[in-house]
Amino acid sequence: MTPFQVLRSAHLLPGAWLYAHRCDMEDWEKNYKKLRVYSQKVVKALGFQLQSEGIENLPEQGPIFFVSNHQGTLDPAPIVATCPLPLAFVSKKENEKIPLLGRLALMIGTIHFDRDTREGNVHMLRESARRLKQGKNLLIFPEGTRSKGDQMNEFKMGSLQPAYMGKATIVPITLQHCYALDERHTRIRSLKVIYGKAIPYEEYRAIKQEDLLKRLHDEIQQKAYAVQ
Repeated sequence: MTPFQVLRSAHLLPGAWLYAHRCDMEDWEKNYKKLRVYSQKVVKALGFQLQSEGIENLPEQGPIFFVSNHQGTLDPAPIVATCPLPLAFVSKKENEKIPLLGRLALMIGTIHFDRDTREGNVHMLRESARRLKQGKNLLIFPEGTRSKGDQMNEFKMGSLQPAYMGKATIVPITLQHCYALDERHTRIRSLKVIYGKAIPYEEYRAIKQEDLLKRLHDEIQQKAYAVQ
């Protein structure tokens, strides 16, 4: 985000800060609804139009394990702004320390973990599987780092392990042009979030994780390039 973009959204920050510090941190669904409104307002305040496609593909029942490409720092904003189903993110530990954004992530139940240690990864897997078994929805960015463009990074092995452990339905998400939220000078004014066809556990349980990971990567990459 540029200083100009920060100024354009500054009027939203006090309300978000107050809510984040006064809300019930355990009421994730209520907090998600509030955060969804803030996300919609922030994207609009930054001067972008936000479109979504495939909402009808979302299952009526969970748990859902969302798998998305990772284009920029503010990717959670367009996702939360368009997804009507409450979800939490699986995110690296460092993001928990980001002022306000770290607090907002915690109030919807985001799982932060140290991806550089075995203990951190084990904690993430166990906690993610536990949440999914409870019927809660999670989202992961399997690239592990921002691509900063349309060309995606490879998905990290093991990214789908929580879905297998929690017997969750997998829904791929494709972000288009969301990296523009980070760019200092951009002519891009339209962002898009595409929700792909849901894959029930019964359909992928017998598929090797590396094969399913490649299938999801290729599907999302193809849509990331197919910008309207």
